[in-house]
Amino acid sequence: MTSQAEFKESQIEAEGLAIRYLEAGKGDTIVALDSLTWGMPRLYHALAQKYRVVVLEAPTPDGDGLPKSPKNLAAITAQASASLAPDGYSLIGTSLGANAALWQALQDPEKTQALVLISSIAILPSGGPPETSGSLPVQSLLAHLENAPDLPPLAPSGASREHVLLESLKEASHDAEVESRLGDIQCATLAVFGVEDKMVSSEAPRVYRAKIPNCNISLVYDAGHLIEAERPEALINLVLDFVERRETFIVGRESRVINP
Repeated sequence: MTSQAEFKESQIEAEGLAIRYLEAGKGDTIVALDSLTWGMPRLYHALAQKYRVVVLEAPTPDGDGLPKSPKNLAAITAQASASLAPDGYSLIGTSLGANAALWQALQDPEKTQALVLISSIAILPSGGPPETSGSLPVQSLLAHLENAPDLPPLAPSGASREHVLLESLKEASHDAEVESRLGDIQCATLAVFGVEDKMVSSEAPRVYRAKIPNCNISLVYDAGHLIEAERPEALINLVLDFVERRETFIVGRESRVINP
Protein backbone atom coordinates (compact mmCIF):
# COMPACT_ATOMS: atom_id res chain seq x y z
CA MET A 1 0.00 0.00 0.00
CA THR A 2 1.34 3.43 -0.96
CA SER A 3 2.11 5.60 2.05
CA GLN A 4 0.36 8.94 2.37
CA ALA A 5 2.28 12.06 1.46
CA GLU A 6 3.32 14.28 4.35
CA PHE A 7 2.02 17.80 3.91
CA LYS A 8 4.17 20.55 5.37
CA GLU A 9 2.75 23.89 6.44
CA SER A 10 4.13 27.23 5.26
CA GLN A 11 2.96 30.79 4.69
CA ILE A 12 3.11 33.21 1.79
CA GLU A 13 2.07 36.85 1.56
CA ALA A 14 -0.47 37.90 -1.04
CA GLU A 15 -2.33 41.21 -1.25
CA GLY A 16 -0.87 42.11 2.17
CA LEU A 17 -2.29 38.98 3.84
CA ALA A 18 -0.38 36.02 5.27
CA ILE A 19 -1.85 32.96 3.52
CA ARG A 20 -1.30 29.55 5.08
CA TYR A 21 -0.72 26.67 2.70
CA LEU A 22 0.11 22.97 2.86
CA GLU A 23 2.50 21.37 0.37
CA ALA A 24 3.57 17.84 -0.55
CA GLY A 25 4.86 15.88 -3.53
CA LYS A 26 6.99 16.65 -6.56
CA GLY A 27 6.33 17.26 -10.23
CA ASP A 28 3.87 19.53 -12.03
CA THR A 29 2.01 21.78 -9.60
CA ILE A 30 -1.61 21.41 -8.60
CA VAL A 31 -3.09 24.29 -6.58
CA ALA A 32 -6.19 23.50 -4.50
CA LEU A 33 -8.69 25.96 -3.02
CA ASP A 34 -10.74 24.02 -0.49
CA SER A 35 -13.36 25.48 1.86
CA LEU A 36 -14.52 22.17 3.38
CA THR A 37 -13.11 21.03 6.70
CA TRP A 38 -13.38 17.27 7.15
CA GLY A 39 -9.60 17.03 7.41
CA MET A 40 -7.07 16.78 4.57
CA PRO A 41 -8.95 15.11 1.71
CA ARG A 42 -7.71 11.75 0.45
CA LEU A 43 -7.80 13.29 -3.01
CA TYR A 44 -4.84 15.54 -2.22
CA HIS A 45 -2.82 12.66 -0.77
CA ALA A 46 -3.48 10.64 -3.93
CA LEU A 47 -2.48 13.52 -6.19
CA ALA A 48 0.71 14.12 -4.19
CA GLN A 49 1.96 10.67 -5.17
CA LYS A 50 2.53 12.00 -8.71
CA TYR A 51 2.36 15.79 -8.47
CA ARG A 52 3.37 18.73 -6.31
CA VAL A 53 0.18 19.67 -4.46
CA VAL A 54 -0.27 23.08 -2.83
CA VAL A 55 -3.43 23.52 -0.76
CA LEU A 56 -4.16 27.19 -0.10
CA GLU A 57 -6.18 27.97 2.99
CA ALA A 58 -8.48 30.64 1.65
CA PRO A 59 -9.15 33.48 4.12
CA THR A 60 -12.66 33.17 5.52
CA PRO A 61 -14.97 36.03 4.51
CA ASP A 62 -15.76 37.21 8.02
CA GLY A 63 -12.65 39.03 9.13
CA ASP A 64 -11.72 42.67 8.82
CA GLY A 65 -9.98 43.35 5.56
CA LEU A 66 -10.67 39.87 4.19
CA PRO A 67 -12.39 39.25 0.84
CA LYS A 68 -16.17 39.44 0.73
CA SER A 69 -16.65 37.72 -2.62
CA PRO A 70 -15.14 34.86 -4.67
CA LYS A 71 -13.93 37.46 -7.19
CA ASN A 72 -11.96 39.36 -4.53
CA LEU A 73 -10.69 36.14 -2.99
CA ALA A 74 -9.43 35.00 -6.39
CA ALA A 75 -7.21 38.08 -6.66
CA ILE A 76 -5.45 36.91 -3.48
CA THR A 77 -5.20 33.23 -4.39
CA ALA A 78 -4.05 34.05 -7.94
CA GLN A 79 -1.19 36.13 -6.59
CA ALA A 80 -0.20 33.41 -4.13
CA SER A 81 -0.46 30.71 -6.80
CA ALA A 82 1.67 32.65 -9.27
CA SER A 83 4.37 33.09 -6.64
CA LEU A 84 4.31 29.41 -5.70
CA ALA A 85 4.08 28.12 -9.29
CA PRO A 86 5.42 30.74 -11.73
CA ASP A 87 5.40 28.25 -14.62
CA GLY A 88 1.70 27.51 -14.24
CA TYR A 89 -0.51 25.01 -12.47
CA SER A 90 -3.64 22.91 -12.57
CA LEU A 91 -6.31 24.44 -10.34
CA ILE A 92 -8.82 22.57 -8.17
CA GLY A 93 -11.64 24.30 -6.31
CA THR A 94 -14.17 22.72 -3.95
CA SER A 95 -17.51 24.24 -2.87
CA LEU A 96 -16.98 27.95 -2.18
CA GLY A 97 -13.38 27.43 -3.26
CA ALA A 98 -14.65 26.34 -6.69
CA ASN A 99 -16.26 29.76 -7.13
CA ALA A 100 -12.93 31.42 -6.39
CA ALA A 101 -11.24 28.97 -8.78
CA LEU A 102 -13.58 30.08 -11.57
CA TRP A 103 -12.58 33.69 -11.01
CA GLN A 104 -8.90 32.77 -10.69
CA ALA A 105 -9.01 30.98 -14.06
CA LEU A 106 -10.56 34.12 -15.56
CA GLN A 107 -8.12 36.52 -13.89
CA ASP A 108 -4.96 34.51 -14.60
CA PRO A 109 -5.64 32.40 -17.72
CA GLU A 110 -1.98 32.14 -18.70
CA LYS A 111 -1.07 30.34 -15.47
CA THR A 112 -4.20 28.16 -15.20
CA GLN A 113 -3.45 25.10 -17.32
CA ALA A 114 -6.44 22.98 -16.27
CA LEU A 115 -9.43 23.54 -14.00
CA VAL A 116 -11.34 21.13 -11.74
CA LEU A 117 -14.56 22.34 -10.10
CA ILE A 118 -15.99 20.14 -7.33
CA SER A 119 -19.47 21.02 -6.03
CA SER A 120 -19.26 24.59 -7.28
CA ILE A 121 -22.10 26.75 -5.93
CA ALA A 122 -21.74 29.65 -8.35
CA ILE A 123 -25.12 28.67 -9.81
CA LEU A 124 -27.57 28.26 -6.93
CA PRO A 125 -31.04 26.71 -6.79
CA SER A 126 -33.98 29.09 -7.00
CA GLY A 127 -34.73 30.40 -3.50
CA GLY A 128 -31.29 29.47 -2.17
CA PRO A 129 -30.20 26.40 -0.17
CA PRO A 130 -32.66 24.59 2.10
CA GLU A 131 -32.74 25.09 5.85
CA THR A 132 -31.24 22.42 8.10
CA SER A 133 -33.28 20.39 10.54
CA GLY A 134 -33.02 17.32 12.76
CA SER A 135 -30.15 16.01 14.87
CA LEU A 136 -27.53 16.18 12.09
CA PRO A 137 -27.82 19.73 10.77
CA VAL A 138 -24.39 19.89 9.11
CA GLN A 139 -24.57 16.46 7.51
CA SER A 140 -28.21 16.81 6.44
CA LEU A 141 -27.39 20.01 4.56
CA LEU A 142 -24.15 18.93 2.90
CA ALA A 143 -24.53 15.17 2.40
CA HIS A 144 -26.85 12.74 0.67
CA LEU A 145 -29.38 11.93 3.41
CA GLU A 146 -28.66 8.18 3.34
CA ASN A 147 -24.94 8.80 3.88
CA ALA A 148 -25.21 11.54 6.53
CA PRO A 149 -25.18 9.30 9.64
CA ASP A 150 -21.98 7.59 8.45
CA LEU A 151 -19.92 10.73 7.93
CA PRO A 152 -17.10 11.30 10.43
CA PRO A 153 -17.95 13.78 13.22
CA LEU A 154 -16.42 17.21 13.23
CA ALA A 155 -13.28 17.58 15.30
CA PRO A 156 -13.61 20.23 18.04
CA SER A 157 -10.93 22.33 16.35
CA GLY A 158 -12.93 22.39 13.13
CA ALA A 159 -16.31 23.20 14.62
CA SER A 160 -16.02 26.98 14.51
CA ARG A 161 -14.64 26.97 10.96
CA GLU A 162 -17.42 24.61 9.87
CA HIS A 163 -19.91 27.06 11.33
CA VAL A 164 -18.33 29.81 9.20
CA LEU A 165 -18.59 27.56 6.14
CA LEU A 166 -22.27 26.83 6.74
CA GLU A 167 -23.09 30.47 7.28
CA SER A 168 -21.16 31.39 4.13
CA LEU A 169 -23.01 28.72 2.12
CA LYS A 170 -26.36 29.98 3.38
CA GLU A 171 -25.42 33.57 2.52
CA ALA A 172 -23.98 32.73 -0.90
CA SER A 173 -25.70 34.34 -3.86
CA HIS A 174 -25.99 33.34 -7.48
CA ASP A 175 -22.93 34.69 -9.30
CA ALA A 176 -24.48 36.04 -12.48
CA GLU A 177 -21.26 37.82 -13.42
CA VAL A 178 -19.11 34.70 -13.44
CA GLU A 179 -21.89 32.79 -15.23
CA SER A 180 -21.84 35.41 -17.98
CA ARG A 181 -18.09 34.91 -18.39
CA LEU A 182 -17.91 31.11 -18.41
CA GLY A 183 -17.31 31.25 -22.16
CA ASP A 184 -13.99 33.02 -21.50
CA ILE A 185 -12.51 29.98 -19.72
CA GLN A 186 -10.28 28.35 -22.33
CA CYS A 187 -8.41 25.70 -20.35
CA ALA A 188 -9.59 22.09 -20.15
CA THR A 189 -12.21 21.95 -17.38
CA LEU A 190 -13.83 19.20 -15.34
CA ALA A 191 -16.93 20.02 -13.28
CA VAL A 192 -18.01 17.36 -10.77
CA PHE A 193 -21.40 17.36 -9.03
CA GLY A 194 -23.09 15.03 -6.57
CA VAL A 195 -26.48 13.98 -7.92
CA GLU A 196 -28.02 14.62 -4.47
CA ASP A 197 -26.37 18.02 -3.94
CA LYS A 198 -28.94 20.38 -2.36
CA MET A 199 -26.65 23.41 -2.55
CA VAL A 200 -26.39 23.55 -6.34
CA SER A 201 -28.99 24.25 -8.99
CA SER A 202 -30.02 21.17 -10.96
CA GLU A 203 -29.37 23.27 -14.08
CA ALA A 204 -25.73 23.97 -13.15
CA PRO A 205 -24.16 20.98 -14.97
CA ARG A 206 -26.00 21.87 -18.18
CA VAL A 207 -24.93 25.52 -17.93
CA TYR A 208 -21.25 24.69 -17.38
CA ARG A 209 -21.18 22.22 -20.26
CA ALA A 210 -22.96 24.63 -22.62
CA LYS A 211 -20.92 27.74 -21.80
CA ILE A 212 -17.36 26.57 -21.03
CA PRO A 213 -15.83 25.67 -24.43
CA ASN A 214 -13.68 22.75 -23.22
CA CYS A 215 -15.72 21.30 -20.36
CA ASN A 216 -16.57 17.79 -19.23
CA ILE A 217 -19.27 17.12 -16.64
CA SER A 218 -19.20 14.20 -14.20
CA LEU A 219 -22.23 13.38 -12.04
CA VAL A 220 -21.57 11.22 -8.98
CA TYR A 221 -24.47 9.12 -7.71
CA ASP A 222 -25.11 8.62 -3.96
CA ALA A 223 -23.30 11.86 -3.16
CA GLY A 224 -24.43 15.30 -2.06
CA HIS A 225 -22.24 18.37 -1.63
CA LEU A 226 -19.50 16.44 0.21
CA ILE A 227 -18.36 14.18 -2.63
CA GLU A 228 -14.94 13.76 -1.02
CA ALA A 229 -16.49 12.41 2.18
CA GLU A 230 -19.16 10.26 0.51
CA ARG A 231 -17.51 8.88 -2.64
CA PRO A 232 -13.76 9.45 -2.19
CA GLU A 233 -12.56 6.70 -4.53
CA ALA A 234 -14.84 7.85 -7.35
CA LEU A 235 -13.61 11.43 -6.97
CA ILE A 236 -9.95 10.40 -6.80
CA ASN A 237 -10.21 8.29 -9.96
CA LEU A 238 -11.99 11.10 -11.83
CA VAL A 239 -9.56 13.86 -10.92
CA LEU A 240 -6.42 11.77 -11.40
CA ASP A 241 -7.63 10.71 -14.84
CA PHE A 242 -8.48 14.26 -15.82
CA VAL A 243 -5.24 15.85 -14.56
CA GLU A 244 -3.24 13.18 -16.38
CA ARG A 245 -5.12 13.35 -19.69
CA ARG A 246 -6.64 16.87 -19.78
CA GLU A 247 -7.66 17.42 -23.40
CA THR A 248 -8.01 13.73 -24.24
CA PHE A 249 -10.18 13.15 -21.16
CA ILE A 250 -13.02 14.97 -22.91
CA VAL A 251 -14.86 12.66 -25.29
CA GLY A 252 -17.79 14.03 -27.25
CA ARG A 253 -18.64 16.56 -24.50
CA GLU A 254 -21.01 14.01 -22.95
CA SER A 255 -21.81 13.91 -19.26
CA ARG A 256 -20.09 11.09 -17.42
CA VAL A 257 -22.23 9.50 -14.72
CA ILE A 258 -20.40 7.75 -11.89
CA ASN A 259 -22.42 4.95 -10.31
CA PRO A 260 -21.44 3.14 -7.11
